Parts: sequence; C-alpha cells; structure tokens
Amino acid sequence: MKGEKIEMNIGIIGAGAIGLLLASYLSEEHSVTLYTRQDQEEERPVIRDGQASRLVRVRKIDRLESEDLVFVATKSYDIKSVIPILERLTCPVMFLQNGMDHLKWKERLPYVLFGVVEHGAMRTAPFEVKHTGKGRIRYGNQAISNLSSEQLRFEFESDMEAVLLTKLFVNVVINPVTAYYGVENGCLLDMPYRQEARQLFDEMRTIFPHHDITYSEIERIMENTSKNRSSMLRDLEHGRQTEVEPILGYALRQATTATPRLSFYYEQIKQREGPQ
Repeated sequence: MKGEKIEMNIGIIGAGAIGLLLASYLSEEHSVTLYTRQDQEEERPVIRDGQASRLVRVRKIDRLESEDLVFVATKSYDIKSVIPILERLTCPVMFLQNGMDHLKWKERLPYVLFGVVEHGAMRTAPFEVKHTGKGRIRYGNQAISNLSSEQLRFEFESDMEAVLLTKLFVNVVINPVTAYYGVENGCLLDMPYRQEARQLFDEMRTIFPHHDITYSEIERIMENTSKNRSSMLRDLEHGRQTEVEPILGYALRQATTATPRLSFYYEQIKQREGPQ
C-alpha cells in the first residue's frame, strides 16, 4: 500500500557518534540492534540531545546475525577486524567511513553499499549523543526500498564513488590543516591557513584531475562548519589514532607526481597521533 512503512531489522556496528545517531533515529521506525565490543547484552535507549529513544538491543559484535541491513559505523581502521564476521552475512552491508580505503572491501562481501554522512554528531557519554548539525546521508550504488528517516534523510546516489571522492577532497583540505594548527574549520578561510588549505586542494587536483569540484565549494563547507573542530583535530586532542591513513594515505597512494604538502601533513599527523 502506498505510504505504508515496513519495519526492518537493522544492525549497527559501532557505538560512536554516528552509530548512536543512527540508532536513536532509526529505532523510531525499525527494530535496531547495536553491536559493540563490550560484553554487556541489554535493551536500552540512546539519549539524543537529552531525549531517550525507543529501546535498542545491545549485543556483542561476535553475535552479529543476518539483519535486513547492517551499517558499519566504526572508524576505518577498525573495519579489518569485523570483516570475518561480515563475511557470514547475506544481507546488505553499508559502510559509512571517511576516506576511500574501505572501497576495497566490496571484493570480499556479497552485497556492499557505501554511504556518506553529512550530519554533525558528537558522543558525549556512553549511549549519549548530540546532533550538532542536520544534513543528509547519501548512499549507493543500490537503493534500499524501505530505508527512510525524516531526520536522517537518506538519499540514493547512482555514482557513489564520485560522492566519496568529493568528501575525500573536503577531508584532505580541512582535516590535516585544522589538526596540525589546532584551529576550527572557519580559520581556514583566512591567511595563513587559507594558503595551506589551497595548496592541498591543488595537489589533490593533480591526483584526480577530472573530478568535478571547485575550491569555492570547499570554502562554503568551511563557512557552514566554521565553529567545528574536525574529527582529526579532536582525535589528536584526545590522544587517539586518527583517520589520516584512509584520507591522506589513500590520496598519496594514488599520486603519480610529487605532492610535498600532502606528504608533509601525512607525516606530521602520523607522528602526533595516538597508538594504533
């Protein structure tokens, strides 16, 4: 029947900011299980902006079973450890990571989707999250018919690799400069940071000359997120491993000519990040 919503069984791997944001909203219409590394097994709400969601199941990752859809909302460097578990599944698996390193996993799994999250979210405590910026989630390259959420705004894209490459440009330009200098995104609109950011964009252009993105588009993102501290900066501030490898590392591995600024920031962030 038109307009009738069908409840799905949805699994979410990872209880960081994005995993919690998804669980809190998707539980309004679907049956949600959050898979984590912890041993606790319980049913509990996620607290989003001070409000409790409907109950979600919390299970240990080893107990992952086939759902109608599974989201992988871990950091890129944690994917490798869950691949053996994902290989048992026959359902669609959607990766939501930064960078493009995770594209390689589509060779290992039968039904893979990729998504780009354009929401701002911050985990404030275990099972608590703040929705800091409303956007959308673009995904592809196949549509999931019952995937809808008024708040999360899922949008299907037929050329998801182009969307991922645009996000890579944005991450390569904003993350390392903000992380290295310890500044908010908006600072990159002014000198001296503007010159650094622009040089990274120009080097990305030499690696991906045919990709359709302008520097002014990235500047608009800097303006819209001017008070944000990038994820790479927050990781350094908290002594955590960063996502420099799937972001800058991926770009460097595609380069066929010298990219000195990319190399400089890659090496600097690697030296400063927390243990792997």
